[in-house]
Amino acid sequence: LAHICPPSNPDPIPGRRTFPCLRARVQEFLKRGKELRAQGARHHANGEFAAALRCFEQCGTLLPAGHPDAASVACDRATCHLRLGAPDKALKDANMAMRLAPTSARAAQLRARAHESKGHLHQALDDVVALRKAHPEMEEARVYEERLRKGVEAMNGAKAGKKHEAAARAMGMPLPGAKGKAVAQQQQERARPPPTLKIRCVLEDDVRMLEVPAQGTFEDVKKAIRAKFPGAGTLAIKYEAENGELVTVAGLADLRVAIQTAAMSAMREAAAAQAEAKRLAKENPDAPPPKMPQLGLPYVSLHLVRVVRGGAIAPVGDAIIAAEDGEECEFDDYIFDFADLFRQQLGIDPDGHVSIHSEGLERCQEALETVATSEEAQPLFDEAAGKFQEVAALAMFNWGNVHMCCARKRAEGGKAKAAKDKKGADGGADASAQDDPLAALSPEEALAMDAKLMEAEAKYAESLRIKADFYEALVAWGQQRFERAKLFQAQEGAAAAAIARPAPERGFSAGERAAAVDELYVSAIEKYTAALEMLPGVAERQAAAQKISAEKAAAAAVRAGTATPEAAAATASEPVQDLVKEVTPQVLVMWGNVLYEQSAILVRKGDKSDDWQDLLVDAVKKFKEAGCGVGDINGALSRHASKDAASVVAARGVTIEEEKKDDAAQDQKDSAAVTASPAVAAASG
Repeated sequence: LAHICPPSNPDPIPGRRTFPCLRARVQEFLKRGKELRAQGARHHANGEFAAALRCFEQCGTLLPAGHPDAASVACDRATCHLRLGAPDKALKDANMAMRLAPTSARAAQLRARAHESKGHLHQALDDVVALRKAHPEMEEARVYEERLRKGVEAMNGAKAGKKHEAAARAMGMPLPGAKGKAVAQQQQERARPPPTLKIRCVLEDDVRMLEVPAQGTFEDVKKAIRAKFPGAGTLAIKYEAENGELVTVAGLADLRVAIQTAAMSAMREAAAAQAEAKRLAKENPDAPPPKMPQLGLPYVSLHLVRVVRGGAIAPVGDAIIAAEDGEECEFDDYIFDFADLFRQQLGIDPDGHVSIHSEGLERCQEALETVATSEEAQPLFDEAAGKFQEVAALAMFNWGNVHMCCARKRAEGGKAKAAKDKKGADGGADASAQDDPLAALSPEEALAMDAKLMEAEAKYAESLRIKADFYEALVAWGQQRFERAKLFQAQEGAAAAAIARPAPERGFSAGERAAAVDELYVSAIEKYTAALEMLPGVAERQAAAQKISAEKAAAAAVRAGTATPEAAAATASEPVQDLVKEVTPQVLVMWGNVLYEQSAILVRKGDKSDDWQDLLVDAVKKFKEAGCGVGDINGALSRHASKDAASVVAARGVTIEEEKKDDAAQDQKDSAAVTASPAVAAASG
C-alpha cells in the first residue's frame, strides 16, 4: 500500500487517511492478507514452518501501517523463526510486535523465548517478570519465570566457560551441544520434501501418472487431472471398488475411500509377496532373499469417463471436471455432410452473412457520426474529457507518492541506524531513545532523500497543473514540505546543498537554514489551508455527479426489470458521501503536526519567548478540532520537547477533556474523525 498512496499517518501523529479511490484496493489487500494468514496457520499445524513463514511474510507486506493484526502477524513470524532455529530473526519480529502492541502477552513470551534460545537468560527473565506484572493471572508465565530463575542462579554461580552448561542442567534442558544437534536434525527433517500422492489416471486407452500433495484438497486433484488431460472435455472421476464396480468420486471423502481401497490392495499384495518369499526360502535356503516391496503411500488408480449431457452418464456438481473455456469440440464427418446438403437444398449462401455484417457496420458508423455532431452529445464529451483529466492528474499524484515512499525509506534507514547506536546490553534497541532518526543519516543519504522529496514536489505540482481542484495533491504537497523542513532541521549539509542551488530549483527563497525551515513549515500550512478551502466546491460537484449516476443506474434497473420504480427511487435518493466531513479531520491533524514540530524546534533552540507556547496551543486546538482522543493528545504533550507542555496548555485555558454531548452529535463527530489520527504519538521530540 505504501507504494500506491502516501502513508496516512503523518509524523508525529499516525492516522488512517485513505482516499476513496483506493478503498476497494485496500479491501482486496486485506482479504488476500487474511487468506495468506489462514494458509500459513495450516502449514504451521502440519509442521511446514518454512512454508508458513513465507505466507506470514507476504501477509505482513499487505497489511497497512497501524493495522490491528500487524502485531499478531509479527508474532506468527517469530514463532516460525524459533521453530526453524533462527533466534535472531525471531527476536527482531518479537521486538516489532512489542512496539506495535506493548501489552501483548504473546509478544513478550516470544521475545523471552528468543532471548533464551540465544543464551541471554537475564534478558529473558526481565521480559517474563514484566509479563507477570502485566498479567499476574498467567500460570504459564509463573512456571516459566521459576525455570528461568533456576537457570540464572546456576549461571551466576558457575565458573567461566561452564555457565551455559550449568544453566541448561538447572533448567532441565539438553546440553548446548546436544541441543544444537537436535535443532540440526529438526531442520534436516523439515527440509525434506512433503509427501505426495501418486495417481494413475485412465481415460479410455490413455494412461497417465500424476502427483498431488498428500495434504491437498479435492480441487487440487481435479486441477492436476485437467492439466494432464487438456482438451478432454467434461470428465467424471471414478474408482474401482473391491467388488469391481466403478464408484463416482464426488468429493474428498470419496477420494479417501479410494486411497484406503488402494492401500488395502497394496497391503494384501505385500503380504502375498512375503508369504511367497518365505515359501521360496524354505525350498531353497541358499538362494538370495527376494527384494520386498516398500510400503508407503500407494498409487491410486482413477478411471475418467467423458460426461454425456442428457445421456446415461450425467453426474453434476463436484463429481465432474468441467471443460475448459474455449475448448474445441470434435464433430463427426456426417454432420458436415448433412449441413452441406441442407445448404444446397435451401440455396443458402454461406458467405452472405459477411456482406450483411459489413453493411451493418457502415450504417452504425453513419449513425455515430450524426449523433457525435449533435448538441446533446457535447456534454458527454465534456464529461469524458473530465474523466481523462482526473486520471492524468491521479497518475502524476501516484508518481509523486512513489518518490515520497523512496524518501521515507531513507528515513527508515536513519531509524535503524539510530536504533543500532542506542543498542543496549540486552541486545535490543530502545525506540524511545531515538532523539532524531533523521540526524543519523549520512550526508549522502540525506542528499538522496532531499532529491526524492524534490521529485515528489514536481509531480504534485504537475498534478495540480493538470487539474487545479485536485485537493489530494495539495494535501500530499503540504506533507512533502513538512518532511523536507524536518530533514533540513536535522541535516545541515542537506540544507546547505539546497540553499546553494538557484532559487527556482531549490523550492524556497530563503538563503539561510533556519529561514528555509520556517518557510517550508509556513508553506505546508498554506497547502493545507488551500485544500480545506477547495473541499466544499469539490464535494458539491462530486455529490452532484454521484446523484446523476445513481439516477441513471436506477432508471436502467427499471428498464431491465430488475427493480421496481419505488425501489429504484429509494436507491437513487440514498445520501452520498460527505467529502468535507471525511477529509477535513485528516488535514487538521497534519496541520497540527506542523505546529507541534515548530513548537518543539523553538524549545530545543532554547527560545525564551512565548512563541513556542502559542504554536503548541494552536496545535492542540487543531487536534481537538480533528476529533483526536484525549489520551492521544495527552501522550503527545508528554513527549514534547518541553516538560511543561501540558501545564502550558492548561494555563492557556485549553481543556483537553471531551465535553459531554448528545449521542447523535457525538456519533457524527466520531464518524468524521474515523480517518483522522486515532492515536496522537508525537515522535518528533
